[in-house]
Amino acid sequence: MSIDILAFGAHPDDVECAAAGVILKTISRQGKVVIADLTKGELGSFGDEHTRNKEAAEASKKLGLFAREQLNLMDGNIENTHENRLKVIEIIRKYQPKIILANAVFDRHSDHKKAADLIREASFLSGLRKIETYHQGKAQHKWRSRAVYNYIQDYFIKPDVVVDISDFFNQKTEVIKAYETQFLTAADPSAVGILNLLKQIESTNQIFGRAIGVKYAEGFTCERYIGTKDLMDLI
Repeated sequence: MSIDILAFGAHPDDVECAAAGVILKTISRQGKVVIADLTKGELGSFGDEHTRNKEAAEASKKLGLFAREQLNLMDGNIENTHENRLKVIEIIRKYQPKIILANAVFDRHSDHKKAADLIREASFLSGLRKIETYHQGKAQHKWRSRAVYNYIQDYFIKPDVVVDISDFFNQKTEVIKAYETQFLTAADPSAVGILNLLKQIESTNQIFGRAIGVKYAEGFTCERYIGTKDLMDLI
């Protein structure tokens, strides 16, 4: 099995808020995308692990995902341990993605940076054949994706690459709204910042889009430089 994109998120809705446009665009072109949530988001101020799981399933349906995985790490305490790296490597080797997406390299929530570090290291180690992992009792083959890109979340980070999602922004908004407890039904005064997040996402996507002359775009950073066979492919 080999898919196009494997998108990791520290919490359910991380991927949707930051990269749903790219995912929708990829799937519209017959691409295969899988989301892997590291935690259930059980420490969130609104909802609980059961509602978050239900909402993630609804978001997955709206996106048209090939599959969705739950790694069951501890929310608020994502650690870059040997055990957790093996869990990530098993998922990478299971789906053999061309591209991996991961959380922002630094952000307001400490889990985001920790997740980014965990995914970065596991993505490299997944390509080492002497690291043994098993899926359903069978030894897995090594796999290293072509690229790892970190999506941009709450804090503004200058992107290394932006992708036009103008035709998919409205659909992206509907996907995000699948997380009702996080964006639609949070009622107390402390929810104001959460409800405003939808506006922030739109503004950020507009800022990234303006730089390339389109209405909306999503931004990503990467550690390795981007290669191309022709400069004209980058315009």
